[in-house]
Amino acid sequence: MSNFTDLFVAINDLKGDSFPSEDSWDSLSAFLPESFILADLSNEIVDPKQKNTRACLVAVLVCLMSKAKTRPEPDGSISIERLCDYAARVISPCLADEAGREAADEQSLDYEQVAQRSREIAPLGLKVLQRSSEDYFVSFSEDILLTVISFTNLTDPWTTQDTRDLAQELIAEQLAHHKDLSTLHEDILKGYLRPLFSKSRPKAVTASGRKAEFPEEDDPHRGLTDETKEVKPWKYADHRAITVFEWVVSTATPDLISKQWPLFIPVLLTLLDDGETRVRSRGLIVLNAFLQKFPDNILRDTGLASVFEDAVFPTLHFLPTITPEEESVQLLGQAYTALLTLARKLDAKPAAGKVASSTPRAKLLDKMLRDGVFSAYFHSKEHIRIVEVLLVHTAKILEEMGIHSVKHLKDLIPMHSEIMTNPFAALAPSTLSATINCLQATIKNGWPRLSTPAFESELIKMLVVCYLTINDDKDQLRAEQFVTIEAELIQTASMLTMATKSRGSSEDKDQDLSEKVAPLIAKEPLLAKLFT
Repeated sequence: MSNFTDLFVAINDLKGDSFPSEDSWDSLSAFLPESFILADLSNEIVDPKQKNTRACLVAVLVCLMSKAKTRPEPDGSISIERLCDYAARVISPCLADEAGREAADEQSLDYEQVAQRSREIAPLGLKVLQRSSEDYFVSFSEDILLTVISFTNLTDPWTTQDTRDLAQELIAEQLAHHKDLSTLHEDILKGYLRPLFSKSRPKAVTASGRKAEFPEEDDPHRGLTDETKEVKPWKYADHRAITVFEWVVSTATPDLISKQWPLFIPVLLTLLDDGETRVRSRGLIVLNAFLQKFPDNILRDTGLASVFEDAVFPTLHFLPTITPEEESVQLLGQAYTALLTLARKLDAKPAAGKVASSTPRAKLLDKMLRDGVFSAYFHSKEHIRIVEVLLVHTAKILEEMGIHSVKHLKDLIPMHSEIMTNPFAALAPSTLSATINCLQATIKNGWPRLSTPAFESELIKMLVVCYLTINDDKDQLRAEQFVTIEAELIQTASMLTMATKSRGSSEDKDQDLSEKVAPLIAKEPLLAKLFT
């Protein structure tokens, strides 16, 4: 009979699957032998007959919390390291080889099962690691650290706020006493991530992470055969990989990225190339963080700007009905954010003899509007949440373009007008507010061309119709929503008034905006507040 039989019986008698209470820990310690060595405990829990990992983790914690009963042993460090290895292995969000889940059509189910399993027992496993680190000063192996790092992101279904806090404490402890951060980064990039992603690297880059000058054409049937854990172990077997990569990017210094950037590129592009939303979404988030640290000169000299641009742009067309609206809203926001970060890093000064609109930055911003916003709006204008995302990012694009945005007024004005003059505009207040704010950005940056009669009349019309609509449908809005939108419309009208006063022609100045709206106010006095 095992020295720990009574302890396991008592653990299995505990009610529920939650973390044991303080009283439970005290009562469980009574079932320990008078004294024991950690080697016996490690042999007990790695026994194939022990199937209940939760019970094993509780047993390890009880023993670690009862250090007074632990007898010294010659190779005590080996025993405690075995216990740490066990704890990290069983809570790791990876497929268990012995689970026998091999069928490709069960891969998505595997992800959910693995996430649920890890979420349930992670608090116990991380507590084991914390206790071992504090009481035995254990230096974790790289694999243990990878598992700990995999609990640092709250967007993962296996991570909670408590486990995230525990993981961050453990990482800080290891870095303070045992590990060098830059060395750890390089070990993870070279020894862990590079092999995991080697078989699924996109053709746009070479194996060394540089732009491929003559990329191979993609096999149209390749996508189906690639969706296996043999080709994509990072997606279907070792679910730690994406979170670990995101952690490396978030904690890496610009100096490290400037020296080791070829190790980052294949992983980034693989994530951006994936068709599953959860993967592509994380890729866009990581790309945005990476670009903020990536030196501008390397981005320019290596030609990677066009590689990133080509990798992200397809996401702008992930629209309903092919892509669910919820996923489309998520991806669009992240894609435009990443492209804006990329645009800000590109050359904004024209070459000698070239016009300003020919710069890499200007070309990318133009493309974001023409091939992104306007195309998506045309195909998905009935999806108000998508329209809101488009307008929010259009305003940011216009701020980057400045006066060069005037070339797009012929598309911008009708788009704003269609939304603001819609009789049901008040039913979507957040979308309406985003549209008004975008119109303000349009006026602010394109005002020199807005004084043409056609544009000016259309702008007055959309402001008047929208203002009357929200007043007619005031009961459809919360009080604070009405006040906010009304204030935004009044501010927009004021901006338009200032824009028309700034035009250069004295002939145009003979009739300013107030004279044009006077007949409208005479007919509807409510408009006096709009054009104050």
